[in-house]
Amino acid sequence: MGIGRRLSSRLLQIEGFDFMNKPLKYGLLGLGALVAVAVAGAAVFALTFDPNRYKDDIERLAKEKTGRTLKLKGDIKMAFWPSLGAGVAGVSLSEKAANQEFVSFDSAHASVKLMPLLRGEYIVDSVSLSGLKARVVKGKDGKYNFSDLTDARPTEPKKESKPEKSGAPLVFDISSVSIERASVTYIDLPAGQEYALEDFRLKTGRIAQDAEGKLELAMVAKRKSPPLTARLSLDGKYQLKGGALSADVTARLDDSTIKTKFTLSEPYEFEASIDKLNLDRYLGAEKPAPATAQKSPSKTASDTPVDLSALKGINAKGKVQVGALEVRGLKLADLNAQINAANGRVAVAPHSAKGYDGTISGEVVVDANRNQVTLKEKLAGISVGPILRDFAEQDRLEGKGDITLDVTTAGASVNAMKRALAGTAKVHLRDGAVKGINLGEIIRKARSALGSQSAATGQSAGDKSQKTDFSELSASFTIKNGVAHNEDLAAKSPLFRLGGAGDINIGTSSLNYLAKASVVATAEGQGGRDRDQLAGLTVPVKLSGPFDDLKYDVDYRAMAGAAVKSQVGEKVKERVGDRLKGLLGR
Repeated sequence: MGIGRRLSSRLLQIEGFDFMNKPLKYGLLGLGALVAVAVAGAAVFALTFDPNRYKDDIERLAKEKTGRTLKLKGDIKMAFWPSLGAGVAGVSLSEKAANQEFVSFDSAHASVKLMPLLRGEYIVDSVSLSGLKARVVKGKDGKYNFSDLTDARPTEPKKESKPEKSGAPLVFDISSVSIERASVTYIDLPAGQEYALEDFRLKTGRIAQDAEGKLELAMVAKRKSPPLTARLSLDGKYQLKGGALSADVTARLDDSTIKTKFTLSEPYEFEASIDKLNLDRYLGAEKPAPATAQKSPSKTASDTPVDLSALKGINAKGKVQVGALEVRGLKLADLNAQINAANGRVAVAPHSAKGYDGTISGEVVVDANRNQVTLKEKLAGISVGPILRDFAEQDRLEGKGDITLDVTTAGASVNAMKRALAGTAKVHLRDGAVKGINLGEIIRKARSALGSQSAATGQSAGDKSQKTDFSELSASFTIKNGVAHNEDLAAKSPLFRLGGAGDINIGTSSLNYLAKASVVATAEGQGGRDRDQLAGLTVPVKLSGPFDDLKYDVDYRAMAGAAVKSQVGEKVKERVGDRLKGLLGR
């Protein structure tokens, strides 16, 4: 009652009140008494209310409403003044109609300051969570093990209501967020894959309009197949201004150091600088099956579905610099790329990099709306041998020069994209070699094979010690339905000139090509006089089969027939005639 008297007396002292108005005086005294009783009642309630008495009821209701088992092992602690908050410990929730644990945590606490709440301001002292464990499962039917908690339930149609008058906007202000020792496991049953985040830790400063703070994050990420363990940590600062979250952070991803700046208002903008990054470690790229396995029709890793739909929700632009990058076997340096993503279309253009003694530049565009990829690249001064061995795991060609690609493809899987590949390609190389076949040796054998009715068929082109050297080689390709067709092969060497035409089937990784080597006449160098006698002779060599088991055929019989009709044939006939004269003694 003392509080009420003081309150009413204070009001009566305000200028303008009639001190002699007893009814008003007593009325105010009564109002003060009511306020005092209300305050006292709230205080008594706060001091005597024990939410733990209702734990059994809460657990029972959870079981009835969700079919899940909720366990509240620790005490529930409530606070009412000056902040409205709650803390709880030892909480777990099971899967639906099962004993398997879905989610649990050791402790959680959050509180909101009471008086600002009455003004529509949510000022949170802090949010803390410790020991979180969650197990998320995507079933074979595509549903998640939490779908029953989020599925919309049928409700009665809402009655139309008059729009409420807009008041002051809600103000959110969180002093800090702290998450310690959290772990989340994600199991994808349709894909047969499992991921996990372990030892997740997050600490932030103040989160509010026009606030600045520090950010700390650390986690261990794991993948089941192929096995992967990656460690990520970052620290930096952020600023919230004008409704956007911007940050400047430095991160460590295993052996990589990443410095980045970004904003979280659409379109998202970012700049990233990375000293070195091995993406193959995280992509889990599998090596192609050996040649013996490729002969049998079986499903391999190349049958992997390609689903680009996740790109549809990205609206971002920025640039990336990487000092050293390894991706799909390629080893690049000084990578610079501009990235622009909007409306399901992501363009990495322009981009440039150094590697394999040359430079790479161009653009890549991925269109998730059509599951389409377009690639335009120019490789200048590139050593093709190392790049083919690293990227395609093929050791068929050596040389240094230029390659241009302008291709596009679309499809729901890797194989489908290979079969749909279309566009053009050009190659111009110098001082190189084609491995697996020695045309010089074949031409030398051709001299003794003239007049023979035999044919060298089914010879293996797998011996990399056998090679055909060239001083210059050029070719252009038209690509359609995954098949690259060429008709203008031109290669030069001191021994021969090489032309040819045929197909490279990218979808089946096989070759069907007819090369024609024409012997060059000369009085000196390799072959000398013997090669002069073969000048003008064309040696046809057919290459066919899968890349890993190429065969070549040389039809000496057809070659000899053609030689009879040529200048080479005349020389052969002269040599045969001379030998007959000697035998007859003429």
